[in-house]
Amino acid sequence: MTLNLALIGLNHKTAELDTRERASFHPEKLPEALRELVERPGIQETMIFSTCNRVELLSRVKNSAQGLESMEAFLREKSCIDGEQLREKLYRYSEQQAVRHVFRVASSLDSMILGEPQILGQVKSFYNVAVQAGTIGTYLNGLLQAAFHAAKRVRRETSIGEYSVSVSSAAVELARKIFGDLRGMSILIVGAGKMGKLAATHLRATGVRSVRVANRSPQAARELAAHFHGEAVPFEELTKWAARSEIVITSTGSYELLVDYARAQQIMQERKNTPIVFIDISVPRNVDPNVGTIDNVFYYDVDDLGAVVEANLQERRKEAALAEKIVEQEVDSFCARLHSLDMAPVVVELQTRIQEICQVELDRFFKKAGPRDPQERRELEVMISRIAGKIAHPLITQLRSTDHDPLQQAAYLDTLKRIFKLQKDSES
Repeated sequence: MTLNLALIGLNHKTAELDTRERASFHPEKLPEALRELVERPGIQETMIFSTCNRVELLSRVKNSAQGLESMEAFLREKSCIDGEQLREKLYRYSEQQAVRHVFRVASSLDSMILGEPQILGQVKSFYNVAVQAGTIGTYLNGLLQAAFHAAKRVRRETSIGEYSVSVSSAAVELARKIFGDLRGMSILIVGAGKMGKLAATHLRATGVRSVRVANRSPQAARELAAHFHGEAVPFEELTKWAARSEIVITSTGSYELLVDYARAQQIMQERKNTPIVFIDISVPRNVDPNVGTIDNVFYYDVDDLGAVVEANLQERRKEAALAEKIVEQEVDSFCARLHSLDMAPVVVELQTRIQEICQVELDRFFKKAGPRDPQERRELEVMISRIAGKIAHPLITQLRSTDHDPLQQAAYLDTLKRIFKLQKDSES
């Protein structure tokens, strides 16, 4: 059978940010765009997925070629991107390839950050917009529900989302290796760099007791502290407040060491040698790497965090292989359900068609042979009906034997339709 599904799109792998921005759809204008797209030639149902990393148009179409052409023309008009330039950036999928792509996107296998958890929520959000706009019908609804199910299976049956793949989340992972439970810990942020703020955000989410901020600019310290419902402390008292913290994050633009070996020793004396973690996200570094040789001082810089991220990415890639198998199972299952829905009317029509062929030949015989005895006529009609059944039976049996292979079943269905001229009305 033909799935009548088509998708076009561009993403972070095929198009630079400038092109993605021009092709994107403003959330407030999206319902109007959907209602306009569904009126284009060959489009029967549609939804649009538009984020900073991808723009995709997915439609149920009358035929793939016409649907792809209509969607590309629509995107070209809305983005004002030159046709040839846009065409070079676009990917196009139809039929089972389109199903597979939708399932992979929902399962975060096509994301910039492999395994990111946010993508499923984004897909659901754009699905809901299309539902509200009235551009999704039974077909795309079934497809998206199947995609959501596949994504949930991937989350449930793999560990693809359990490994830290950002520098900030890697900082949390390293701190947990030292302290285990981070609840009750105190954090000192030195500076106001973006990465330091992100690391502190992740640490704050673990339930740490307090966040303090030291910055050469008291105003910047107060603003960042307010963000974490924390406390701004004097930059000049760095030693004092580091000694009162279990985790110290440095993220400044300074070209000098803020914590040298001697200061680290002083901090440890004030801490009575209890463990402390320095996470130095600054480049150049703000903490002397040699402090890590002091007992109970644990020092990590951006390379250490990067190593954690790379190791975890490797783990995610391993899990992705399992996730791909799950997606393939779900794609086959979805297509098989569609094929089975298509098969029932074909079976009935095949039986009827063979019966009609036999009946035409029997009527021709009666017309040529002249009047027959009523009893003899009934017996001939019963015999012809049985012959029709015997012709149809092996064809139907063979069709049902392909249930395990959707592609083979689809090919066999198409062959039967072509030979016996079935479902002509539905295809016109």
